[in-house]
Amino acid sequence: MFREFIAAHLGLLYELSGVILVFVAVIAVSGALISRFDRIPLEDSIYFAFITAFTVGFGDVAPRSRGARVVTVFLAFFGIILVGVAVAVAVHALDIVLAARGVEQPPPSP
Repeated sequence: MFREFIAAHLGLLYELSGVILVFVAVIAVSGALISRFDRIPLEDSIYFAFITAFTVGFGDVAPRSRGARVVTVFLAFFGIILVGVAVAVAVHALDIVLAARGVEQPPPSP
């Protein structure tokens, strides 16, 4: 079942590759903006952008300027959407595997 899940998951990710590419581009551009606003090295700001977007937030890099903070708030909301999409893809892949095995799904609650 695990292999079937991985195959279904990778198939869904392939179908969403354009969306994933947009997500990565938005995170990278946000990192570049934060680098510009706070005058920090680009690699530090892109690292910060990815850590923020994936809702980890280590706290070792923090925005200092007002512009960088605005971009960070946008990035945090964007990250919530990103994590939601990732979970939805995984759940849908599991639904595909269970449906292929004939496992009945309970009806959605009202």
